[in-house]
Amino acid sequence: MYVELKYCMTLHILLPKSSLMDRISHLCFLITSLFILQWLIDYSSANSDINTDRSSLIAFKSRISFDHGNILSKNWSSESSICSWIGVTCDSRQHRETQLNISSMGLVGTIPPEIGNLSFIVSLDVSENSFHGPIPLSMFNLSFLEVLNLRNNSLSSSLPFDICKYNLHRLQMLRISFNELYGEIPSSLGRCSKLEYISLYNNSFRGHVPTQIGNLTLLQELHLGANNFSGSLPKEIGNMTSLTNLELKNNELSGTLPKEIGNMTSLTMLLLNNNDLSVESDREIERGYVFAAAGYALSLGIFSWLLLFCRCFRVIQLNISSMGLVGTISPEIGNLSFLVSLDMSENSFRGPIPSSIFNMSSLEVLKLRNNSLSSSLPIDMCKHNLHGLKRLHISYNKLFGEIPSSLEHCSQLEYVSLVSNNFSGHVPPQIGNLTLLQELYLGSNNLSSGNIPKEIGYLTNLQGLGMSFNEFSGPIPATIYSMTSLEYLDFASNDLNGSLSRDIGNMTSLRRIGLEYNNLLGEIPKEIGMIFSLHTREVTQSYFVAI
Repeated sequence: MYVELKYCMTLHILLPKSSLMDRISHLCFLITSLFILQWLIDYSSANSDINTDRSSLIAFKSRISFDHGNILSKNWSSESSICSWIGVTCDSRQHRETQLNISSMGLVGTIPPEIGNLSFIVSLDVSENSFHGPIPLSMFNLSFLEVLNLRNNSLSSSLPFDICKYNLHRLQMLRISFNELYGEIPSSLGRCSKLEYISLYNNSFRGHVPTQIGNLTLLQELHLGANNFSGSLPKEIGNMTSLTNLELKNNELSGTLPKEIGNMTSLTMLLLNNNDLSVESDREIERGYVFAAAGYALSLGIFSWLLLFCRCFRVIQLNISSMGLVGTISPEIGNLSFLVSLDMSENSFRGPIPSSIFNMSSLEVLKLRNNSLSSSLPIDMCKHNLHGLKRLHISYNKLFGEIPSSLEHCSQLEYVSLVSNNFSGHVPPQIGNLTLLQELYLGSNNLSSGNIPKEIGYLTNLQGLGMSFNEFSGPIPATIYSMTSLEYLDFASNDLNGSLSRDIGNMTSLRRIGLEYNNLLGEIPKEIGMIFSLHTREVTQSYFVAI
């Protein structure tokens, strides 16, 4: 307004004094009035816009049937500006709400269609709550939206067939995993060309993966697992050269993997397990063949194909569990020296575990459970490599020999399961040096030759300890009773003797204990009744001989 007044003063100076002076004054007054009017209109419009946002949020609040801690009911007050409400962020220039983040607030309710009136919203996050009912169609008309996070609710609807056709052209993240959504992936999703992250994981989506998804060339992560997708993968998926994570596990996908997947030179995670996928026989890749028998897709070629693919494109997580694969594990697996996670569980691999696996210096997770592998573990296991290993899951095989004492050098181990094999001999006392270990399961083997080593009691972070169905003898080591973090303890079906110490009352975290089918003597200590967290008490007087 200062500029307009200055302009009028300039006119007074430049023009001669005459009868026009009154007209000029009138003109200046008129100009000033017009600018004041415009300011009032803008102010009123801004208030009107913010009131639209307020009405949308009030409608949202009215649909909340349960507000844990009364967070919204107390904070979203009509007496204060919505820009001060919890979870709300406003743009100071536009005077509009641009972000809504009410994740993890324990809210229960439905999402109203008025959410679509937040026309300036850029980021909308209502994840980790208990919203149910459909996703309002109006939400897909938010033209400024870049982030939509509805993860982990109970929403149930399909996605509109014209999603991305008219709006959502700025959308970068679509995260709607862990809901109850259904229907097919709309082909129009390919028009959201700025998408970098998509997760539809753990819903009830079905049908084919649309070819148009290949138009999303900026996409970095695609999570379609735990749905009911069927049919083959479109070759257009190979157009997504920015993709780092491709997760397709737990679906009903079939047919051959498209060769174009080899164009994904940025890929670091490939999860294909629990599908019916295979690869075409190719002499340059594998002198094998793909055939079907006993209702499973059995492949002699896919394993070597994946080895070649992963080695070329630096995949760091490889999950080919539950794919009905038959054969031996090639020693070439050790050439994937950059692998962090390897899961080959739930197949029919036989023969030895290649020694090259134990030389993979980057490996943190090794899962080979539920195959027919038969070999011993190398005596120098962990001595030279595997120093970063955190999870070792090789249960339900035909492995034999002793547990190597060099296992102690895998000092980062948090989980070890050797259940249901043919391991024999002592449990090495060096296992007590694995101070980060949280779970240790050695049940259903032939471990014997004496007592349970007292050093196991030094594993103060241990939460689960299973050693049932072996041939351990002697008393329960006194050190076991100092394991205050232990929640699960199973020594059932051994040859343990002695009595149960009153110090068992110190194990205040116990939820389950199994001591049946041993030769323990004496009465059950009354202190066990003070462990209030104990749910299943598999210790009864009938397992003891009273003295």
